[in-house]
Formats: sequence, structure tokens, C-alpha cells
Amino acid sequence: MGRPGLRAAVSDLGEAVSLPQGLLLLLLLSMGGAWASREPLRPWCHPINATLAVEKEGCPVCITVNTTICAGYCPTMMRVLQAVLPPLPQVVCTYRDVRFESIRLPGCPRGVDPVVSFPVALSCRCGPCRRSTSDCGGPKDHPLTCDHPQLSGLLFL
Repeated sequence: MGRPGLRAAVSDLGEAVSLPQGLLLLLLLSMGGAWASREPLRPWCHPINATLAVEKEGCPVCITVNTTICAGYCPTMMRVLQAVLPPLPQVVCTYRDVRFESIRLPGCPRGVDPVVSFPVALSCRCGPCRRSTSDCGGPKDHPLTCDHPQLSGLLFL
């Protein structure tokens, strides 16, 4: 028989499993459970609900709208020898399919188009950041808040 404490009994099998084997089995079962559930350990890139502030230059109001945006984890890599090799392109969570909805801002003066469009994410993907549809990061010159008084009513087109 082995040293006491190095064997753990497995009651269903009636056999003994060594402690290292038991830990390995536990690790494999826990990883297999995560794989079998098909749920990632980190939330992958997907649409989430968000509230955006919508305003337009020349209109005296700001409206918040509920929409969906892309958020979540995208795997990235960095080179170990950054000085020798060029940097790898980094991917971000961005729109795959997007539609734009429009809202009419009340109280805009004549000559100012009161219609403002905003994105609604239908599906997302990990890919290069496209400045045409996404905020690619970097310093912000102003916070993401309203400059004008906020209005609670929404007027969708």
C-alpha cells in the first residue's frame, strides 16, 4: 500500500486514484464541462444593449436612445521582439451587420435638418477597427455626454 494521504477513494468505482491523477481528472472534467457547455470563459464579441446620447449642432436638445452596440472579448497577440518585427494588427469587437435608425430632434430651427441617425448592431465580429462605423479608441477631446439639455421623449421616424 502507498503512503497515507496520497490516495483518494473513488466511491463509485471502488478503486483508489492517486492525488496527482485525481487532480488531473478534476482539471480535465472541469475543462470538458466548459467545452461541453459551449459557453466561453470570457464573453465573446456580441451585441449588447446600450443607451446613446443623440444631439446635433444647431438643435437645442439632446435625446438618449436605446440601441445595441458591439462589445466583448476578441483574442489578440503581441510580438515578443517588437523592435525587430512590425506590430501585428490588433482586432476589436466591431459590427458585422448593422442597420441605422433615425430620430427627429424637436425644436431645431429652420434650416437645420432635425433628423439624426444612429447604429443598431444586428451581429458582431472580431476584426480591424473601421473608423467609418466605430470609435477606435484614443484620447477623447470631450466626454460622451450631452452638451444641450436632455429631453426624455423619443420621436422615431
